[in-house]
This record gives sequence, structure tokens and C-alpha cells, in this order.
Amino acid sequence: MSRPCPIYGVAISQDCVECEIRDCRKMKKKKYKTIVIGIDQSYNNTGVTIAVDGRLIKVSHIDFKGLKTNSQKRRKIAKTLNKVIKGVSGKSENLVCIIERIRLKSQGFLNINYIKSIGALNATIVDQMHPSDIKVYSVDTRCWKAQVVGTSKPENNKYGVPPEKWPTVKWVCSKGFKSSILRVVKGRKQKGTFEKNGVKYEYDNDAADSAGIAMFWFVGDKEKLREEN
Repeated sequence: MSRPCPIYGVAISQDCVECEIRDCRKMKKKKYKTIVIGIDQSYNNTGVTIAVDGRLIKVSHIDFKGLKTNSQKRRKIAKTLNKVIKGVSGKSENLVCIIERIRLKSQGFLNINYIKSIGALNATIVDQMHPSDIKVYSVDTRCWKAQVVGTSKPENNKYGVPPEKWPTVKWVCSKGFKSSILRVVKGRKQKGTFEKNGVKYEYDNDAADSAGIAMFWFVGDKEKLREEN
């Protein structure tokens, strides 16, 4: 005669005494080993990628259309990440998040306003992850580009993508995710766009960067990661 499992409520065999040793272990087995949420955070366009066991699964971005303030954008990021977390929770043995590390200096200058604004954005991300026990790590831009894409050097291109962004865009396309970062452009925007068959396009380099950041966990040196809390 079987009895109900005290954890799952389903029937288990009569001789099941240590559920961690018998049926429950099978039922608790996760589908994946590691899921990584990679984020290239900014107030212009935040890229979000999900990578699973060394493979890119989804490359996307958070749409800030209609949002005027940084506060509104942080709330949108929090809401979106909450959905992402719910979608991946319970599906892997290990769930982590990687963001791009704040650049303390840009072109030799210390930009206090940039540091403060991105710091607030990073805090929003960490605050969404921690209630679900998801550790957040940061990685230096040049580090993940060199170890994931193979280079951190800029490269000119005919698509209007900033030279420093093009190697990553090209890498994402080579992984089969070109359609995930190629967007139709409406309106008068010209910078960073190109035309094909009479249609104007642009590559979403922020979404592409988030893919590289996510994959760092699987191919990069984890000693280069720094936990954010």
C-alpha cells in the first residue's frame, strides 16, 4: 500500500523511507545544470540573454519605448527580470546572473554621474535576483569580449554598428541568433542603420553584448567575476 509523499503529495512506494534517496531524488532532478541570465545594462537599451549549459537560448532586450525617466526604466527592468526569473526558476541546479562591470573611467575621465546612475540600475538588478537566491556577478567589458568573442578590438563594418560592438554582433550572428538582434527601423533615424531591399535595419548591439556576457560563465575564467551585492 502506498502513502502520500510529504513533499510532493503524490503516491510513493510503501518502503520509501528516505525520500532524498528514493523517489523524491528522481522527481527533484533538474532539467539543466546551469542557467545564466546575462545582462548588458543601460538606460538606452538593456540587453537580456538566457544561456543554458553552454548554449544560447534567448537573446533579447527590454523595450523602453514611452519611458522618459530613469526611475521608470528601472521599474520596467525590475518587472521584466521578475518574469524572466519565474520562467527559469526550478529548471536548473545552478542559476546565476552576470552583468557588465561599471567602467570607473571613460577616455581617462572619472564620470561621477554615469557611475551613480548605473550603480542605481545595478542595485535594481541585484534586488530582483537576491530574493530568489540568484547570485549576481560582474565582468569587465574587455575581459568577456576577449574570452568569449575572441577579441576586444574594434572592427569597421558596412552596417553602421559601432566598430567596438561589431565583433560581438558578428559572433552572435554566427551562433544562429541574427534574427534576435536584427530590428526594422522606422522613422528618420540614420545613424547605426543600413538598408536592404528597401527596408531600413539596425543591429541591436546591446542584446548582442548580453549574449557574450551570459556565455562568459561557460567559456571564461570565473576568477575574473566579482560578486555584486
